[in-house]
Amino acid sequence: MNTQHRFSRVDTFMRHKGPAELLYGALVSSVVLAATSAGAESGEIVILATALISVTYWLAHVYADAIGGRFDDVDHTSGHRLKHALRNNTGVLLGSLPVLVVFGVGRLFGMGVVDAAFLSLWFTVAMLTSVAALAAHRAGVRGAALVGESLLAGAFGLLVIVLKYMLNH
Repeated sequence: MNTQHRFSRVDTFMRHKGPAELLYGALVSSVVLAATSAGAESGEIVILATALISVTYWLAHVYADAIGGRFDDVDHTSGHRLKHALRNNTGVLLGSLPVLVVFGVGRLFGMGVVDAAFLSLWFTVAMLTSVAALAAHRAGVRGAALVGESLLAGAFGLLVIVLKYMLNH
């Protein structure tokens, strides 16, 4: 598989799932993970709480899309719109998975809850920065502007790390 084909698959996935939803899911789950890991004694409770809250945010997103969209879509019932929203708004849920997986991998390799949480949060910073760089590059941004857009996106992840430090101290 050549590099262009790999990027094409990533591009198709991002367009289908909505990069904004994926990023939103990653940010929500990283904030929840930062908060739940602050006083947690076990990694299992952090994963469970983060997963359940991420699912709740996803359901809220689905609900808002289905019911809020009813104002513009008078031709379909709320039930039809809800089914459509459940099938097509999985990006928020999928975006939360990498954060949970990195935390789980850290725990599997013997890291404590706090260290695994920080690993996951730093991963989120890298992911946000990388996605922003890819998006800006695809839009034709180069040089200092590309670096600036990338760093701005990473700053959102850094805010979550600051939150984590505040909760731990």
